[in-house]
Amino acid sequence: MARYLLALLLLANTPAHADDDKPTQIPPPWSSELELGYQSLGGNSDSESLNTRIELTYVKNQYRQTAEAKYLLAEKDGEEDKRKGQIELQSDVKINERTYVLGNANYVDDRYGPYFTDFTLATGLGYQLLRLETLQMEVEAGPGYRHQEPNIDEIDDDDIILPETVDELILRGSAKFTWKPSKTVELNARFTGVAGNSNSTLETEIDLTSSITDHIAIKFSNTQKINSWVPDGLEKRDSTMTINLLFKI
Repeated sequence: MARYLLALLLLANTPAHADDDKPTQIPPPWSSELELGYQSLGGNSDSESLNTRIELTYVKNQYRQTAEAKYLLAEKDGEEDKRKGQIELQSDVKINERTYVLGNANYVDDRYGPYFTDFTLATGLGYQLLRLETLQMEVEAGPGYRHQEPNIDEIDDDDIILPETVDELILRGSAKFTWKPSKTVELNARFTGVAGNSNSTLETEIDLTSSITDHIAIKFSNTQKINSWVPDGLEKRDSTMTINLLFKI
């Protein structure tokens, strides 16, 4: 009887040891995010706005690839008021534990902005200043090229930039900051500066994300863009604020 009990105990313990010996599951290199936002206002003036964002990220070994697309459409009193699309691609290759080489391409198509086409291509070096579990920060800097085509149809006394096509060398700098004070709250900030002979800009984007489930969250975003030069009587700063549903896949 003692031998049978010993055999049963050994059989009962075998699966438990097998589970402990299973290798830790490695997360997939791909991740994606989808954002959707819609707003409708009625009263003395009717307005509607729709904004979407898609981001794909691939991280494996020393490589990191990111692709992001944004689209904004707004109507006021039944007429189109804003239509803007943006695509940004970035490729990073680590050369040591904290330093990486980058290539960045950014394309903006703005139907009602001062430039109908705004394209920048830049390279440079990036450095990870902080790599803590709840706090991360990295900075980037390097040279690049900018091409801008003025939106002749929209240029009048209220437009910011002179009606001239721009082809010039630029300097681009960027800083990214991520803070996770809890499992459900995340704060992201990004500062991007572009300096050229025609004009210089500083764009800041601050995002606050609050998770509802593991894959769904509410995201509050505020974007500010400052131009170094504008015609007399115009503001140097433009701002956009959105509230979106964020889906993580």
